[in-house]
Amino acid sequence: LGRTLSVRRLDVCSDTSVAECLGTVPGGHVDVLVNNAGVGHVGPVEGTSLEEMKRIFETNFFGAVRMIKGVLPEMKRRQKGHIVVVSSVMGLQGIIFNDVYAASKFAVEGFCESLAVQLLRFNV
Repeated sequence: LGRTLSVRRLDVCSDTSVAECLGTVPGGHVDVLVNNAGVGHVGPVEGTSLEEMKRIFETNFFGAVRMIKGVLPEMKRRQKGHIVVVSSVMGLQGIIFNDVYAASKFAVEGFCESLAVQLLRFNV
């Protein structure tokens, strides 16, 4: 820690926070991104406001996308890097009272599966 591994704190829901954090990375590039931020949600859909649904997607889906977009140009330029995205089994199969959470994780799965195919030619 501190020599070959650097851990940073940031808010994946904030473009500014992500940019500021990535701006402090030694050497200016990320070798491995681990997307692990997420929020859960349990409850019937009719009891969940659209604002709450947007908050869940903002963290679970757009947070991952925001981080990937932040590191991807440099990884592609260097033709190297690893992106690890922690999702959920509910990104593959929904369960009762987890509709919105499952939808956010299905979105992550679809996004990453599509992106992975594109990034093969960049060794990412």
